[in-house]
Amino acid sequence: MKTQVKLISAVIAVILHSSAFAASQTNDISLQSATQDIEVITVVGRQLHYKTDQAHAAMRSDVSLLDTPQSVTVIPTEVMDDQMILTLGDALRNDASVSIGRVTTDRERFSLRGFSLDESTNLLKDGHQHFSKYRLPMALVDNIEILKGPSSLLYGQSTPGGLVNLVTKKPTYDSFLEVGVKGDDNGSLRGMLDAGGSLNEAETIRYRAIVEKQDNKNRREYQDGSVQESDFFVGSLMTDFDIGDDLTVSLHYDTSNEVAGQDSGSLVDDQGNVIGGNDTIWDMPWTQIDAQSENYGADISYQLTNDWNIDAGYNKQHNERERWESKPQTGSYDPDTGSYKNKPYNKLEDWKQQSFYFDLVGTVEVGGLQHDLLFGGNYLKHEYSSLKVKGKMDSGNIDTGIIVPQPDLDYANGKSETEHYKYYGIFAQDLITFNEQWQLLLGVRYDKQEKTDADSQSVLPKLGVIYHPTDYASVYANYSESFEPQGRVLDDEDGNFGTELDPIKGEMYELGTKWELLSGRLRLNAALFDIKRSNIIVNQGTPDDPITTQGGVQRHKGFELGAIGQINDDLSLITSLMYLDAEYETQNEFQGNRPEDVPEWTASIWAKYSITDRAAFNLGAFYEGARFGDADNTFEKSAYTRIDTGISYILPVAGNDLQLRLKVENLFDTDYLGGGENGEVNVGKPRSLKFGVSYKI
Repeated sequence: MKTQVKLISAVIAVILHSSAFAASQTNDISLQSATQDIEVITVVGRQLHYKTDQAHAAMRSDVSLLDTPQSVTVIPTEVMDDQMILTLGDALRNDASVSIGRVTTDRERFSLRGFSLDESTNLLKDGHQHFSKYRLPMALVDNIEILKGPSSLLYGQSTPGGLVNLVTKKPTYDSFLEVGVKGDDNGSLRGMLDAGGSLNEAETIRYRAIVEKQDNKNRREYQDGSVQESDFFVGSLMTDFDIGDDLTVSLHYDTSNEVAGQDSGSLVDDQGNVIGGNDTIWDMPWTQIDAQSENYGADISYQLTNDWNIDAGYNKQHNERERWESKPQTGSYDPDTGSYKNKPYNKLEDWKQQSFYFDLVGTVEVGGLQHDLLFGGNYLKHEYSSLKVKGKMDSGNIDTGIIVPQPDLDYANGKSETEHYKYYGIFAQDLITFNEQWQLLLGVRYDKQEKTDADSQSVLPKLGVIYHPTDYASVYANYSESFEPQGRVLDDEDGNFGTELDPIKGEMYELGTKWELLSGRLRLNAALFDIKRSNIIVNQGTPDDPITTQGGVQRHKGFELGAIGQINDDLSLITSLMYLDAEYETQNEFQGNRPEDVPEWTASIWAKYSITDRAAFNLGAFYEGARFGDADNTFEKSAYTRIDTGISYILPVAGNDLQLRLKVENLFDTDYLGGGENGEVNVGKPRSLKFGVSYKI
């Protein structure tokens, strides 16, 4: 709470200073107008389209997507504003290659091209590896870059599906202040303040300050009739300092806090039917999450020459979480009596993560060929500690609503765990332009992890070829690899106890194309891909006598189609489709099975039609095909299509814009099941009404 008060005070002080500076500028202009005959023309423009031409994280430099031999999607702020996005999962639905896994109170899980995204390595924030086991504050996010396929060349260890990079909002030259309120028909309310501008007349010191407070209410209820709620706060302060003409130093700080009741999802039977009703929470009403996150760091950008630039950055992240769980046991449910077991516990966790990167970016011409060069490296240090204290197992009853009391715990008998590792890598990349039609991308990385139970190292190549049939199109092919370091076998009852495991490897072949139409306003893209994840850990023994080895293979093949941009001056859209053939080719337990929660077909479309310069209509559809609800493929979740719609209107008030939004999610009240794991599943939300009001000065 002290951190929140200090941050809010700092934000208010910065905003007041900026307002005073803006007022002084206005007074100066007024004095000049009194002595000079100057005509002032104000031009106000609104960006209505969704297309973005670059994704910095894809090449770690400002390279056009047409010159990037990789499938990349950028979800811009205009789409997130139109959809009134509150969670990362809501935003990622706009790309069919992303599947939403299990969602719990404080975090979401995702897969990309069918491979799970690791919460420590597959999510980036402004190019830094970002630990994501907490509610990610979307109020700070400007756009989202989705890099598909192995991306270990530039970022190190990760699973082969790809990476998600959150690009945060940045300081602005022009002063502004925006306040807003969002809510829904369930009683949830969110208040937001966003301000930015220059702090001096030369505009060499700029800031951005954001504060958001959420009071979220769940439609689902505990068995005593009480409602699950969450209280969420996030605050951020970012500054840019121009030191001369060539050097910019950026500082950032953000903090968040969430206190929320637990909702682990619903239980399902062997046929995938929800037990106890869609609105019943199986967790006990005393369960709770109390989580804090703090991030701070600095970045520099230095222009060495007209052709060479140095970028570097450091970030430190600290997450703390206390988690009271009643832990319903899915396998213990008795359909005849309604009883089920609970294994309550409290767990205190602490994560610290430091990351650093360094990039040297430049262009040279050798032998008549242009070389866009990138030399760099990154470093990450991860520390984790926890204390878990278990209570006695007790029985609840879904039919009669028996509440298991919160246990008194003996923390002296708790079980503690620690994990420490660090890794670093260096890489080189060269994008060679032969002529207007042909380009070649070459890259190599050396990576090393140092861990208590095992060290590992890898050398990774990347190769890409691009052909431009016209100035507004490209056809590309690429080969890339990923790796996931493993440790030693730590189970002393395992037949291979102490054996050092090799890294899990991923490799991908991709063939794709990108075309810009309608004078560059609309981009179409398509990609064929074949990804193999090998050296997966398998158990050659039995549950009672395990023998851990490696050799499993998981293979995902498919294709993607997408379009983003403007059809005409009034109609903008973002749409995508993916077909995925995924299976465990070699795996003792799941041989021939399809991975859990990975559909064969997914598709999405979101369109915005501008009725007038101030009024717009939105319509979207999100389709997810049938998926297996567990790794054994014993039950299947049905396919569904969710329809959303909305309207917006800009009302001029006192010379500024008052933005009004209204959105209906799940317009036709479709019943569906979302992600899940271990016998628990998220029930799709019924039809809901959302509203938003914001005023920008």
